[in-house]
Amino acid sequence: MAPDEFQQAWQAQASQTRVTIDADLLRQEVRRDQQAFRTMILYRDYGEVGVALLLIPVWFILGAVTDSPWTWYLTVPVLIWMAGFMLVYRRRHRQEPGEPDEPLLQCVQRSLTEVEDQIWLLRNVFWWYLLPPSVTILIFFAHVSWQSRAGGWLFALIFFLFMAGFLIGLYTWIYFLNQRAVRLQLIPKREELLTLQASLQEEVTGAGTQDQIALPGLPFSKQGLSASCHSPVRIILGLIGLFVIMLLVVFLVETARDSKDEPAHGQKSPFAAVRWQESQPEVKLGNEWYQLISLDGISAAEIVDFSKQTYDAKWQKRFEEDLVELLTRMGHPPADSVKLEVQSLDSAEKKTLKEVPMTYENRRTIRNAAREREAGKP
Repeated sequence: MAPDEFQQAWQAQASQTRVTIDADLLRQEVRRDQQAFRTMILYRDYGEVGVALLLIPVWFILGAVTDSPWTWYLTVPVLIWMAGFMLVYRRRHRQEPGEPDEPLLQCVQRSLTEVEDQIWLLRNVFWWYLLPPSVTILIFFAHVSWQSRAGGWLFALIFFLFMAGFLIGLYTWIYFLNQRAVRLQLIPKREELLTLQASLQEEVTGAGTQDQIALPGLPFSKQGLSASCHSPVRIILGLIGLFVIMLLVVFLVETARDSKDEPAHGQKSPFAAVRWQESQPEVKLGNEWYQLISLDGISAAEIVDFSKQTYDAKWQKRFEEDLVELLTRMGHPPADSVKLEVQSLDSAEKKTLKEVPMTYENRRTIRNAAREREAGKP
């Protein structure tokens, strides 16, 4: 016979070779693999639930510390959803532990069900895990970008695109990482279990014995890419990494929001000090306090309303410290001196003060007083 004929005969004979192994040994191997897989999934699922629940108070703390707008807190219900979804999913797809004398075929079928459940979970990770927080965080980025438009529309747009790109890039990487795990870990594992299941079903319908099982190959012996076990250490490292990313995002957001907090060059004020009676400003001119009625013919109420609409919670701060910027945005840039209409706090007497100088010293005094008040808060 020619060498090629020998090779073809050998391959034909090898394809018909079946491995006969002890059923108890195979059952123990299947159970060990099943237990390792369950342990990995347990660490991962409850680790993600714990991270989601832990992030809820962290989210509130960061929101309070950074004085974030209300859209920051839209992510809290999403964190509750993610933790609740995982708990409900595990409860509905929980597999009861098998008995010691459980048939091997039933044990394999249970393992196959667990693997298929995980394949479905990771293939749909976009819908239940990535999409909900993406929506709320993008809304928050859009809101902050809108608030930072004082630095210019181009800056606000660039900031939003940068933050949105960062988020989309991160979640795209997470999505493909999960799909890679399905492709390289779970699908080969499912194929292995399907091969074992088919072989066991042949033995049940054939002439095999309960002690010896003939298989076309031995599962669990291939040196493939094994599924990584999410240990507590990795979960902690993942949590630290996520927290660092959150701090980076908060830092960038605060940088953008503070861009409008820092006054432009040339900020001046005609007032020596400003205080408030609800939404009514009282201003100090020289050594006396007055109720401000108008500035250059613009009513104080109109200026206050515009500041509220433009600067939200910082409307008082902008009125006090950045009056030039505020009036300029209203379309009434002030000159080096302004006309003030004020009313005495002790009587109904009104005064019109002309050519009141706008000075850097007044504005610096008001800003320093505001910093002292903030430093004195508990």
